[in-house]
Amino acid sequence: MDTTRDRAFLDAVGDEDCKTILDAVREEAKTIPELSEECDIPLSTAYRKVNRLQEAELVAEKNRLPEDCRPKNVYELNFDGAVVTMGEDGFAVEFAGESSKPAAFDGVVEPPSSAVGSD
Repeated sequence: MDTTRDRAFLDAVGDEDCKTILDAVREEAKTIPELSEECDIPLSTAYRKVNRLQEAELVAEKNRLPEDCRPKNVYELNFDGAVVTMGEDGFAVEFAGESSKPAAFDGVVEPPSSAVGSD
């Protein structure tokens, strides 16, 4: 049991902005500006909260290569679920479906056809 991570998880789910961000990245990885807009929180707050969630290993950063070929950092949920139990030693959190994948590009796109074989 990682008590530091357990405490970070409990603190994060006790924070409304963090809970909103976790919910927003549950189905699809998103950039911080996308999270700011979708979660209706200031951009600076979104950066701060995502950093907090990253430090707690609740979200993972990876790169997305959109059609304009400029990589963008996106954030995705780093686990599928969590069970909180309370025992004699306090609270404990068990994480399910943790991602062990290294950061990678999400969806490499083909180069434009005008750039292929245009010597």
